Amino acid sequence: MALYILDKVAVSARKAPRDIDEKLRPVIAGKLKLSPDEIDYHILGKSIDSRRSEAMFIYRLAVSSEKKLELPELSQEQIAALGKAELPLPEKSALRHPLVVGTGPAGIFGALALAMAGAEPIVIDRGYPVDHRRAEWEKFLQTRILDTENNLLIGEGGAGAFSDGKLYTGTKDVNRRFILQEMIAAGAPEEIAYLSRPHVGSDKLPLISINLRRKIEALGGKFLFGKEVTDIALHKGRCSGVFCGSELIPAPAVLLAPGLGGRTLVRKLLSKVNFSMKPFQMGCRIEHPQTLIDRCQYHTANRPAALGAAEYHLVSRPGDAWNVSSFCMCPGGTVVNATAWEKHSISNGMSNYARDGEFANSCLIATLGADYFSSPDEAFGLIERIETSLFDAGGGDYTMIAQDASAFLAGRSGLKNNRSSCEVGIVPGRIDHLLITELQSALRAALKFFDRKCPNFIRDGKFIGVESCVSAPLRIDRNENCESSLPGLFPAGEGVGAAGGILSGAADGIRCALAMLK
Repeated sequence: MALYILDKVAVSARKAPRDIDEKLRPVIAGKLKLSPDEIDYHILGKSIDSRRSEAMFIYRLAVSSEKKLELPELSQEQIAALGKAELPLPEKSALRHPLVVGTGPAGIFGALALAMAGAEPIVIDRGYPVDHRRAEWEKFLQTRILDTENNLLIGEGGAGAFSDGKLYTGTKDVNRRFILQEMIAAGAPEEIAYLSRPHVGSDKLPLISINLRRKIEALGGKFLFGKEVTDIALHKGRCSGVFCGSELIPAPAVLLAPGLGGRTLVRKLLSKVNFSMKPFQMGCRIEHPQTLIDRCQYHTANRPAALGAAEYHLVSRPGDAWNVSSFCMCPGGTVVNATAWEKHSISNGMSNYARDGEFANSCLIATLGADYFSSPDEAFGLIERIETSLFDAGGGDYTMIAQDASAFLAGRSGLKNNRSSCEVGIVPGRIDHLLITELQSALRAALKFFDRKCPNFIRDGKFIGVESCVSAPLRIDRNENCESSLPGLFPAGEGVGAAGGILSGAADGIRCALAMLK
């Protein structure tokens, strides 16, 4: 039976049932003038076109039929892409018991690749299993006592385990399909394989993290939680393992994936490896009623059942100020204080799979050039000053400060109301006073532009805190084999400046693991 491509199939979101993906057969049959039982289909891609007055689902489909259709047939390569994705693992590798530091996307997928190759990796994380992290977060909300090793930034799954789980800040890496396949097998919705802007949700990501760990363990891997790597061990000019305090854990090679929460370790290693300053993002999280975003994006006050909460991606290029873009947009989400450091506050966003909360939030970020800071100490110094100032301004108990977008624009104090999704609560504060001048100017220009795109973006918006954990201000240099200037040390993921997001981090971890296996 031949497989054909049927492209640009448009379905009205207003008329579609909630489970439209499973009920496309009559739509396809009508287009092809066949009966529904004469065809079958597989969704290759799905997006939403809401540029006009009515939101439409746009599908790309693989259609099969016993009848000859006047459609282009799938190539052998396209047909193969519908099957199981495989990693290009070596048939034999002498590597045994390498260390993987960190259990975020880079660490966990690097460890999975090593385990699938029979290397029996040892995975170390200073934090704890993801179910412990959830319990500790609930405890923190009640007591405001922070566990620096067990929070929204540190522990199994990394920062991504408690986020919206967006998979479209993505990558075209050759192993992208493998990553999605493994996430689906671990419990992610099957739609992430074909949605143009897939997400998993904070309620589903913890189980996925647990199931990936169990698969690695079943393949011979071992996990050591609650062990903080404090330094790299050296022998004859080569990385020979790690120190956890005074304890030496030897290894033939180390995949270092500490995440953005691993600042202390990364800074300590800079005296031992070559590195470069890189562009760095910082911004403020802004919150709106979700109904405003739905109205702006879907052009209706009543969102159709088949449509999820609307999201946006906005970019401001004013010419006389830094560019600003929306980042990590969480429809129907929650603003959180995602700090891993005592007396620091860091805003971030998360949302469950259903995205059914009252508010939408995103971070409006600008990029500071690689030459903005003269050294890592200068960069981290600015970051930490902002975080501690934010903590102090919130009253010293991790409450976040907030400022109406209109007040920010006018350079004055102001917070009309404290209704918010922010679980630690909000109090009025001058966020603009915490920011460098260039970032203030960039955000003000962006607010004016975004308000033209989405009326009342300023009136109904409020900034909550400062987002300082967006990316790393430096990159640990690697050669073409993903190895640092210190042989045996393979830095990976966001914390070392090699990735940005769940998918790209996972792909980078696999890339480093494959290099180690060689």
